[in-house]
Amino acid sequence: MAGYNSMSDIVAKNDSCTALICTRCEFFKEDDIELECAAFKALKSMLRKGIITPEEIKDALG
Repeated sequence: MAGYNSMSDIVAKNDSCTALICTRCEFFKEDDIELECAAFKALKSMLRKGIITPEEIKDALG
């Protein structure tokens, strides 16, 4: 994602992960951003470990 120097920069901020992952979900509600579903937790963990990239998530979620 533009504006980030490294993978750790994007993973360090939950709002960035939310923007990357959650806003594409049909169940996402702006007023429930404190909630984290299992899919979000799994993808965030995979990002943190370098198993998947933000670009791969964008491609998969369309």
